[in-house]
Amino acid sequence: MNHQNSARHLRELLEKPGILICPNCYDALSARMIQDAGFPATFVSGAAMTNAKLGLPDVGVTTYTEYRNAIQEILFAVDIPVLADVDTGYGGVMPIMRMTKEYEAMGIAGIQMEDQTFPKRCAFFGTTVVSAEEMCQRIRAVAEARTSPDFLLVARTDAAPSLGIDEALRRLELYKKAGADMLFVSVPPSEEALKRMTELGLPLCVTIIEGTVTEQKTAPELEAMGFKMVRFPQTLIRARIKAEADILRCIRETGGTYALRDRFVTQKERGEATHLEELNAFEKMILTAEK
Repeated sequence: MNHQNSARHLRELLEKPGILICPNCYDALSARMIQDAGFPATFVSGAAMTNAKLGLPDVGVTTYTEYRNAIQEILFAVDIPVLADVDTGYGGVMPIMRMTKEYEAMGIAGIQMEDQTFPKRCAFFGTTVVSAEEMCQRIRAVAEARTSPDFLLVARTDAAPSLGIDEALRRLELYKKAGADMLFVSVPPSEEALKRMTELGLPLCVTIIEGTVTEQKTAPELEAMGFKMVRFPQTLIRARIKAEADILRCIRETGGTYALRDRFVTQKERGEATHLEELNAFEKMILTAEK
């Protein structure tokens, strides 16, 4: 779809009052479902994409080319702004420069880059971080490489689990000075940590992750605390894993699926989710047009 002005559109969404609710997708179908549910933007989860695409954990095994190709499919499926998880930037400042220019040219509205060492790992699998100065270099590489100031850069720190929340907060301020547009602390350890983050007065992103300190939070509550964007990075992929496991267990135990009949969409709903009518209408227009 047309993403020529996606970065500007995303900035306009962030300039509006309120918090931007941005569910994470991992493929074209999940992105389309997010759009059709009425959400104004989506964020591609690198972890969920790795799970779905490779059947592997998020431990740095997915290549830049695999991410880029999958994101291209997502961009084709939706019209809303798409942000992308770029892990550590796929290398030093030169690969970061190339990645930034390619992603911006593709129509991605912005990226999130983190301060982990390479290869990165899911925050829940044990992480280590580079120095704050090295991360600032990564941030400056993006800031200098982008052609439009609207192209959003979210800087993520994974310092809290290993170095403590004080160091994570210190890094947020350094990353903002280096050129990041929005800041994000991965795996905040407590409610108090969330409050301390918002007291900095910086533009902040937060995630709601089931099984963590934020799982009972709602978007309005996080907005009241001072957050500007909320994401749901694991929600859809974990729901998918649970749903498919339940169906397969039912097949194994009963030999069929009827016991879980209410868990399935109808054929009509499947067609609606994949925009069947839209494609049928296009085909009919072409085939019935006068020669």
